[in-house]
Amino acid sequence: MKKIVKFLIALSVGLFLFWFIVGKAGWERLSEALVFLMSLKGLLVILLTFIIGVISILRWKLILRVQGFDLRAKDLGQLWAVGFTISYLTPVALFGGEAFRIYLTKKKFNLSWEKSAASVVIDKILDGTLFLMFLIAGILAFLFYGYFPSKMTASLVCLIILGLAGLLLLFYFKAMNRESVLEWFLKLFGVRKEKIKNTKNGKIIFDTEKEIISFFSPKKKAFWEGLSLSFLRYFLLFFRAALIIFFLKEGIEASKVLAIYGFTNLALLVPLPAGLGSLEAASAFSFRVLGLGFATGTIFGMVWRGADLVLCALGLVFLSKFGADLAEAKILQFIDGLRK
Repeated sequence: MKKIVKFLIALSVGLFLFWFIVGKAGWERLSEALVFLMSLKGLLVILLTFIIGVISILRWKLILRVQGFDLRAKDLGQLWAVGFTISYLTPVALFGGEAFRIYLTKKKFNLSWEKSAASVVIDKILDGTLFLMFLIAGILAFLFYGYFPSKMTASLVCLIILGLAGLLLLFYFKAMNRESVLEWFLKLFGVRKEKIKNTKNGKIIFDTEKEIISFFSPKKKAFWEGLSLSFLRYFLLFFRAALIIFFLKEGIEASKVLAIYGFTNLALLVPLPAGLGSLEAASAFSFRVLGLGFATGTIFGMVWRGADLVLCALGLVFLSKFGADLAEAKILQFIDGLRK
């Protein structure tokens, strides 16, 4: 119940922010964004969005292959689409669907909890590594051309980036030295490792961490392949942003595109479903600062989200399919129980 209330509050805030930004830019911008998405230009952006999704699926397939499971990309694609949809439509658009991916992967392919969880966590760490790199590069480019709305906003952004970078660096340092990150945190908070490890869930958690650390080795070809696929994914996301900007404003430097892409990515860290409102606010502000127009930035934000929502629609189809399959399995299990 609390989660539903939180979601509704976040949705309400997002809708208000969306209404405010679009109202300021002019409601005709909404129809302009829809026309753009339904045009040949929009179809090209949507096609690129699906290609980016395929790369994400291939990266996950690579991780599972290293763990000893050579699964079909088609089957994994359905689960990935469900995870992407849940993550995107729940507060903080970068997180949320991982638990569903772990559960559905275990159920569909009969993997252990350790293998299933490790594959999703590894995938998320690789993704987060390149997300942070492009975010930092984009923010630095933005600071070269513009400014933050206030000192408090600048301080908050710096704090978030430093926090994420610190956690990633800690993980990589520990993983490269084959050391447990969990043990380090438990020691930091004065909790004995044995107290957690000797429980059933604790054993699963530590075994999962071993699977994760095993992947992150500079000596392993798969590790570099995973990073390469992650780089390709984020380069194409950057290229997608450049393509939308080019269609809206022809002739713009790559550094300015990077600045807009980096600043707009901050919206995905705001706890609002699909970055609703925050995406328009970030893109409109960055466009205005770079002299490209507040209204044009609003269209950019809506086109960005619109392309992602098309992918989400596919994920909802698969989600309903898996939901029906799970419900059918539960009903059959109940009937078998009655017979016995």
